[in-house]
Amino acid sequence: MPNQHKPLPPVADMEQPLRTYFDLSLSDKEIAQHLTSHYDTSQYGCSYISVRRLRKEWGLKSTRQQKHTSQSIEPFVKEIKSKFPHHGILAVWKNLRQEFNVRASENTVKTLLRQLEPDAMRARKGKKFHRTKFYAAGVDNCWGQDQHDKWGPRFGLWLHNSIYPFIAFNNWLKVWHTNKNPHLITKYFLDMSLPVFTQIDPGNENNGVANVQTIMRQRLDPNLAGTLQHKWMTEKNNVKNEGNWSVMRADLSPGLEDLFEFGLQNGWYDVGNPLENLVFRWLAIPFVQIQLDIWVNHHNKTKPRRDKHKVLPHGIPELLRTKPNFYGLVDFKIPVSSQILDEMEARFAPPDHEVFQLVPPEFDHWANIYYDSMERPVVQHKTFWDIYRQLLAYFTQVPDVEVDLQIPLSSHKETTRRIDEEEVPLLPGQQPLRRVAEIYRPETASSSTSGAVGVQYGTPEYANFTSSEDDSDGDDDG
Repeated sequence: MPNQHKPLPPVADMEQPLRTYFDLSLSDKEIAQHLTSHYDTSQYGCSYISVRRLRKEWGLKSTRQQKHTSQSIEPFVKEIKSKFPHHGILAVWKNLRQEFNVRASENTVKTLLRQLEPDAMRARKGKKFHRTKFYAAGVDNCWGQDQHDKWGPRFGLWLHNSIYPFIAFNNWLKVWHTNKNPHLITKYFLDMSLPVFTQIDPGNENNGVANVQTIMRQRLDPNLAGTLQHKWMTEKNNVKNEGNWSVMRADLSPGLEDLFEFGLQNGWYDVGNPLENLVFRWLAIPFVQIQLDIWVNHHNKTKPRRDKHKVLPHGIPELLRTKPNFYGLVDFKIPVSSQILDEMEARFAPPDHEVFQLVPPEFDHWANIYYDSMERPVVQHKTFWDIYRQLLAYFTQVPDVEVDLQIPLSSHKETTRRIDEEEVPLLPGQQPLRRVAEIYRPETASSSTSGAVGVQYGTPEYANFTSSEDDSDGDDDG
């Protein structure tokens, strides 16, 4: 009797996507479902049993197969806690998978944390989020953007973030020596795809994004001529971004703030000293960006705790973004040609602008020479200040750094001020964006799946997707 099952797809074509879905902590059944988008289902088949067999062949062990105990995960947990001291059970559990490919049960993590930090565990229970309303229609219908200035005056580090509010996906989380220059913020925006509209708090630094968004949308849809394709959050209700900052402040910030405060308290770093600021910037910005990338990857590729008050989609943000049709979501992503993007970059974010320099070229030249002589040590939490002080010593041993090494220290503050205060005017004659009917035109959506989550096109007001009631549970271990 002939075999009734379809043959497996070519294994070489399946390995990478299977590993990707496994890293996202999907079950074998979920992996099998997602793999159907990677092969011709009329010719091939791949059941969850086949996924399990392939996974074992490739050494992708499940939680039960790895057999971790609280003792075996302790070194990894301590390393995570050194960088993220406020991480709770769920966050540590996710980080173990993302950073170390260590799969332990939540109960195992809970047992260890109760031993290591019993007071912190008790303090984390019972916290409540203040709930508010947010309106969204689908994937890429709008992006929220916001800046974070709390590190700026003290450390000289300025943050900027953009998210898809609908699925809580971080487009970017960047650190730089400014977040006030419109060319820099526009470059962040151009490196991503194009949403239906953007929303940001008012400010000159955001004018470039508003202009680029409006020009590109009007190029692709002439019916939008004369209307700004951007919403200014004049009432300071950019709630999704503010919530994201709140999570980051409680989660990622404490470890880095403690590290940098240690240097300030010991008198090793003064943000107002041009030489110390440049040495710190040269080391700290790439180092911090790596930590931010880890944090973003952690949040984009893990499922958040289920919230019974939300009707926005619940799932792994990375999958909701890349496979919206799989979840029955409306995808508003708008394709843009590389020619238009190149034109917008040349006009609003010229690559040769000095804001894109980490440090002045002369300083970078000598910093690399000195760093080479140090055998380029890896910058980590425990080595940061030792490397900083050694690198600074190379510069300070030069009798006149500015003259001998041709490093323009005297103009450092003026250059910083000029970059921060550079203005980009808004496009003239554009009417403000007011009604949903002006945003959700039928031709903007790449999917109109029946029953998909989203608002109906042309409706005069947003749908309310979240509850404003307080969460009565108040139990959050993570």
